[in-house]
Amino acid sequence: MKDLTVIMPFLNESMEPINTINSIRETSKDIEIIAIDDCSAKQFRPKIKSEKGLTCIRNKKRLGVGASRQLGVQLAKTENILIIDAHMRFNNGWSEKMVDLLNENVRCIYCTTCLSLGYGNMDLKKAKSRYYGATLQVFNKDANPDRPARDILEAKWIPKKKDGTYEIPCVLGANYFFTKTWFNHIGGFNGLRLWGSSEPFLSMKSYLAGGSCQITTDIEIGHQFRDRAPYTTLVSNLVYNKLFIMETLFPKELQNAVEPLMPNTRSFRKAKDEVKKAQEEIQKQRNYYLSHFNTGVYDYFDRFHIETP
Repeated sequence: MKDLTVIMPFLNESMEPINTINSIRETSKDIEIIAIDDCSAKQFRPKIKSEKGLTCIRNKKRLGVGASRQLGVQLAKTENILIIDAHMRFNNGWSEKMVDLLNENVRCIYCTTCLSLGYGNMDLKKAKSRYYGATLQVFNKDANPDRPARDILEAKWIPKKKDGTYEIPCVLGANYFFTKTWFNHIGGFNGLRLWGSSEPFLSMKSYLAGGSCQITTDIEIGHQFRDRAPYTTLVSNLVYNKLFIMETLFPKELQNAVEPLMPNTRSFRKAKDEVKKAQEEIQKQRNYYLSHFNTGVYDYFDRFHIETP
């Protein structure tokens, strides 16, 4: 029986999903892999066939990374889940360590040490740097005003604190793992559009529900960071996700303090219109969080000394 399911969405990645699958299989056992092609263009579509231990799903229309991950989690046959991108590399022994950690704490979103691999380099021994999770920046008063969301609700890498496993404010690096039960309890990525802000959303909710986020320095996964993605995402979708998070998790006075810091661009106005149209679903999710979560966002911000306006 499999112990862990790896969820790997991808879009226009050519051969990299296959290379990542090979790296998983070469370094682990008892793994189920769910690869989700989020409607890649024909010329960039890798030839992945479903077989024992590997399920390949091809979306008929683009759902976005959050919805694709959500789909993968619901299809997983195991309780333990790892979410990754499609351009990553693995060392031996990582899956057993993940399962052991999840057996110890089911109310946690874990992330691994992230090895930064430059474009064209997939050798873990030649990693450019290591990252150890993130904090959450609610706002940046000195940010460049030309940025689409002016550094609102952005995850920012933080330095290593110590060896082992310890709490961090926010996961980051597309290398996080959790139990299916906990993910569903905190609502996963429900409501987010296409791409953006998934790590802050998931991380805050884990704490608000009485759980935590933790980094383990004992597991290292290589992640290729690129100058540009092989697909486009409308700025209005990025802004929408930030507004959606504020609408569902923030008290009104904090939302009213943060939202005016976002540039009043056409993308912002479009996102605001979309938020108005989605009010029924937003209110439904907000009511769920209010009834199921026992901690407020100010407690979370105080816990990690996160500044608010």
